[in-house]
Amino acid sequence: MIKRSITNKLTFIMVLLMSLLLLASMLFMAYSFETYYTRTKKAALAENLETFKKQTPSSAEGFIEAINTFETANGTRLFIFGQNGVLQYMAYGGTRIDGDYIEIINRFFSDLVSDQDLAQSMLDQGKVISREYSRQDGSIRYFLTVGAMPMGSETSIALSISSLYPINEAARTIRNFFVYVFFGGFAVVLTLAFFISRTITRPLRKLTASSKELAQLNFDVGIEAWTQDEIGELSTSLSTLAQNLKSALQELQEKNVLLEQDIEKSQKLETLRKEFIRDISHELKTPITLIEGYAEGLLDGIGENSQQEYLEIILDEAKNMEKLVKDMIEVSYAESEAFSLKITEFSLDQVLKEALAPFQEYQGKDVDFTLDILPGVLIQGDVLKVGTALRNIIKNGISYCDPLQGQKKAVAIRLFEEAEGLKLILRNAPAHIEEEDLQNIWIPFYKKDKSRHRQEGSTGLGLSIIRNVLEKHHWAYTLENDGDGVAFTIVFQNYRRG
Repeated sequence: MIKRSITNKLTFIMVLLMSLLLLASMLFMAYSFETYYTRTKKAALAENLETFKKQTPSSAEGFIEAINTFETANGTRLFIFGQNGVLQYMAYGGTRIDGDYIEIINRFFSDLVSDQDLAQSMLDQGKVISREYSRQDGSIRYFLTVGAMPMGSETSIALSISSLYPINEAARTIRNFFVYVFFGGFAVVLTLAFFISRTITRPLRKLTASSKELAQLNFDVGIEAWTQDEIGELSTSLSTLAQNLKSALQELQEKNVLLEQDIEKSQKLETLRKEFIRDISHELKTPITLIEGYAEGLLDGIGENSQQEYLEIILDEAKNMEKLVKDMIEVSYAESEAFSLKITEFSLDQVLKEALAPFQEYQGKDVDFTLDILPGVLIQGDVLKVGTALRNIIKNGISYCDPLQGQKKAVAIRLFEEAEGLKLILRNAPAHIEEEDLQNIWIPFYKKDKSRHRQEGSTGLGLSIIRNVLEKHHWAYTLENDGDGVAFTIVFQNYRRG
């Protein structure tokens, strides 16, 4: 599986890198340590001897003490010879020079005599010379550090001899020791690499499980950021992705619902379009048929004594057709982009009274009006269009009452202030609108009367005109059943008392 292969790969890479590091360290110690240590030792002895040969001995005992200090500090033997090869000074307790040292010293003086460049470099130029020698059998190697130093009026030779045997032995010991270090370190590295790899891949396995849940569109899966590193950032990003996908899915579902609603609305609009054409045809067909019939009757001389009545009927139907066309033009204009308002400040109570004036003739006969109008209220709006809307509201309130035999229609108009703002309520009773009709009543030509009996002065466009005027003014309005009546409510937010 993928999660196991990642663990194995990480373990293999870590073990390989650490093994290479151990191997490189072992090879360096095995093959470079001796050379590196020897070069460092030579450089240190040369520097220290350069410092030593600058000393001016005040006494033989003090000079020998300095030789002892030099030997202890540098792990070497130091001898002072004259240019004739005679030993002048050596450390305390020394009575003779060991055999190996005599051999090496004799070989150096032999080289000094035979090599003029060596003698000139050391004696004339005052340089510190480092040379390496081996025993006759080659078993032990030595290196000499030699420099000329003034001894009174003469020049002596300070000669330091160091054996390379301890260095060689240390190098062999290190090579042997590193074999055990390598295999032991390899086992430790293998164990640590395995557990470290599992520690690193554990959150990755959890992220894999979470991603599988996301692939199943389960966006409620919890994804925690276990660490503060790249894996933690990946966890945070994956959690953000899950939330974004969840929001996107919810938004998509909501849009699908809206799309379904739009499709349903489109189908309804198509149905309404067909009904609109049918309604127009119906509304125009009836007056045209009446006008045509009565006109033919007049031409044929039928009802000579009723000509006045026929002409009045023709005139009434022509006026109804004219009103229908005007209302259709008004609705079309109000729903177009060309519709504009001429905003002025006007007295709402005054416009309301003017809109009510044409219906005063009904007072006490067929309709009982009740008025409770707050005076001196000024609002901003198109006074002509607002007046038209108010007249249509009053007219619909009167037209769509269903009184019992001998009962009068009741229309109550209230204009008052409350917390929501200035509120206008027109309530007509007795009346009731079915819920289905409340949803569709704003549609042009829609009528509660399914039998489609023609109602005097009604074109079915009044509420459409009212709706367009109120929405263009951005005024809130409602139409709802209220007990045994129906209440039309308009709320005005911006107004002032005059």
